[in-house]
Amino acid sequence: MKTLQDKFVGAILGGALGDAIGKCVEEVVEDQVYEFYGGRVEGFVEPHPSSPACGQLPEETSDETTPVRILMESLTEKKGLDIMDYLERLVDWYRKEAVHRYPDPILLASLEVLSRGKNPSSYGLVSSSVEGILRSVVMGLFHYYNPDLAVEGSKVVSLLTHRSEAILDGASVLGACIAYLVSEEFDLRFLEERIALINTLKRYVSKGTHKKVLEEVQRLVHEGADLDTAIYRIGNGSFVFEALPLSLFIFLSNIENPMEGFWWGVNSYGSFGGDTDSIGFLVGSMIGAYFGVEVFPRHLIEKLENASYYEDLAKRLYDITEKMIIRR
Repeated sequence: MKTLQDKFVGAILGGALGDAIGKCVEEVVEDQVYEFYGGRVEGFVEPHPSSPACGQLPEETSDETTPVRILMESLTEKKGLDIMDYLERLVDWYRKEAVHRYPDPILLASLEVLSRGKNPSSYGLVSSSVEGILRSVVMGLFHYYNPDLAVEGSKVVSLLTHRSEAILDGASVLGACIAYLVSEEFDLRFLEERIALINTLKRYVSKGTHKKVLEEVQRLVHEGADLDTAIYRIGNGSFVFEALPLSLFIFLSNIENPMEGFWWGVNSYGSFGGDTDSIGFLVGSMIGAYFGVEVFPRHLIEKLENASYYEDLAKRLYDITEKMIIRR
C-alpha cells in the first residue's frame, strides 16, 4: 500500500525520469523519432542528433529538473521556504556555466539581473515558458494538506525568475494539482471525479483564456481523445498553457494504465516536435504524486542519474512537511 512518503518520492523521481527520457526527443518530429529509434521511446536512449540534449548521457536530466532540485535542497536545509536562500543557490548555479545543460535563456537572464540586486521586471524580462513553473511541484508536495498554501508558495518560487500572467496561473494550477493528487481528494478512477478535479483547478486561474484551455482538457478527457488529437487542439510547445494542460490531459486519460501515460508524455512530440522533457517531467510528477513511486519500473529508477539523492531529498521534504503539520 502506498504511503504519503511514497507519493513524495514518486513525484520527484517521476519528474526526473520524465525529463531525462523526454529530453532525448525534444523538438524532434515523429517521423525522425521513428526513423532513428525504430518506434516511440520507452526507456533511456541516446539523445537524437536534432535534440538540444545531443551530447548528454541517456540517464542524465536536463536543466528542467535543476531548479526543482535546488529548491528541495533549500527547503530541506532551511526547514521551510527561504526565498533569499533559494535565490542565492540559483545564482551560485548560474555562475557555474560548466554544469549547465541547455537551461532556459530567460532563467539565465533573470538570474544575471537578480545577481546584481535588480528587479527583472525593470528590464522587461517576461516569460511564459513552462520551465518557470516546474518547481511548483515541490510546493504542491510541501503544502499538500492545504492547496491554497500550495498555490501561494508556487507563485512565489515561480515568479522569482519567470513573470507573466501565464506563469502566475500555471504555477497556481500545478501547485494545487500536486496537492490534490497527493491527498487523493478525488477518486480518479471515475470520469466524473476527473472532470471535478479540472473544475477545481479552474478556480485558481485568473485569465479567461487559460480557463478555456482547461475546459478543452475536460472535453478531451470526456471524449476519450487520443494524444494526437490533444496535441492538435491544445498544443505541445513550451508555452505554459500548452505543456501544462496537455500533461494534465495525458495523466487523466491514462489512470487505468499510468505507465502508458508516462510514455505518452515523453513521446509527445507530434508532427512538429514538442517540449517533451517538460511534458515528461509534468506527467511523471503527476503520476508519482497520485500513485506513488512503486508505479515506476525499478530498472528505470536504478539507472536514473542521482536517483538515490532525489529519493533522499524527497524523504527529507516529507519529514519536514509532517513535522510542520504537527506543529500547526
